[in-house]
Amino acid sequence: MFNLSFQTGIIPHQWKIANIVPIPKIPNPSSLTDFRPISLTPIISRLLERTVVKTNLYPLFFNPTLAPLFSDQYAFRPFGSTDAAIISIIHHITSLLSDNSYVRLIALDFSKAFDTVKHSCILSKLSALSISDQLFNWLVNYFQGHSHTTRFNNATSSTAEVNASVFQGSAIGPSLFVMNGIDLKPVYKANYIGKYADDSYLITSSKSEHTVEDELKSIEQWALRNNLSLNKSKSVDVIIYPSDRAKKHAPIVRPLTNIKRDSSIKILGVTFNDNLSLSRHVSEVTHSAAQALYALKLLKAHGLDQTSLELVCKATLISRLTYAAPSWRGYASAEDKLSLQSVINRARRWGLYGRAAPNLVDICCKRELDLFSKIISNPYHVLYPLLPPVTAHSHNLRERAHQRQLPIRGGGLQSKSFMQRMLFKDMY
Repeated sequence: MFNLSFQTGIIPHQWKIANIVPIPKIPNPSSLTDFRPISLTPIISRLLERTVVKTNLYPLFFNPTLAPLFSDQYAFRPFGSTDAAIISIIHHITSLLSDNSYVRLIALDFSKAFDTVKHSCILSKLSALSISDQLFNWLVNYFQGHSHTTRFNNATSSTAEVNASVFQGSAIGPSLFVMNGIDLKPVYKANYIGKYADDSYLITSSKSEHTVEDELKSIEQWALRNNLSLNKSKSVDVIIYPSDRAKKHAPIVRPLTNIKRDSSIKILGVTFNDNLSLSRHVSEVTHSAAQALYALKLLKAHGLDQTSLELVCKATLISRLTYAAPSWRGYASAEDKLSLQSVINRARRWGLYGRAAPNLVDICCKRELDLFSKIISNPYHVLYPLLPPVTAHSHNLRERAHQRQLPIRGGGLQSKSFMQRMLFKDMY
């Protein structure tokens, strides 16, 4: 059936009928916009979509001529992750801070991006890529004739045709949304736009301050062409300085029209202050961890066995404390690390986390080493372009952690970035 569907470019109509189950975005939703419309199509349809993604769309990311189009996108692609996205964004910020008095970071918010993007825009961009006619025709048919009903509080709506969106909850929708963003690029080469699905971040430096308005205008025009809307009221602008001293002596940076200026910014769930410190993030995480500890105590009181309790603790509490740790650990102070470790110590005292289980430092170090090993051994990894060139020499030297050239090791924030720390780790 899958082969016949792909060969004929036709998807059975029954596979295009979806039930939408609204999922709350926030703890206490009060309006329709507080729900995420997850579209549940038949399982067999999602299996076909997943097969098409793996066999036909993922190879586009590794195509040498197409790879640059996806180099700034870290979601819904092989080897992409929030860790990689944050590492790349911070890497670009700290690199610019080495010879700029400040860096401007703008978190861009697109209203209902997944739900309003036009099918014609996606197909137009796909037609420009080196994909087969068979795949293109199949994708054209995929968008035609989709319909859905909504189920909520035991009530079901009437059927409605879908003429936009990439169907949240589908297997192929996220990849198609990534394809749609290949032409969202900065106007000036000195600037950078990092993307994780619809979360986009514009990075400019003090030397290119005059380009900010042009970049925002270009982004707004791109959004309009794709039936999207740049929501400036939810976008956030933060000025990042190389140090607190530099911040005191730096000139006042003009605010942007209709975009809020803040002293901290949340990048994919990790809150950084304007000097890249983690104090606010650690405070937020330890607060939410206290709630997780209370829930774990309830599970223990209701008789959950020890093995299962420790498993739940790792899946909830520990994963929350160490989320995206490789990207931010270098910027965490000793006090921040003690605060996070104290939560783990409390879980141990209460019998929720094994005595022999690893500490915070052990968990973070292992994750960093595993990630760096994947990057350095895989030329297709999304962070591989951040590596320096391979060292070329004819001497028979002792074995080292890697054979990459070591960059000039500066001080300040750049030396705390993931790539700098791992390149110099165990090299002497």
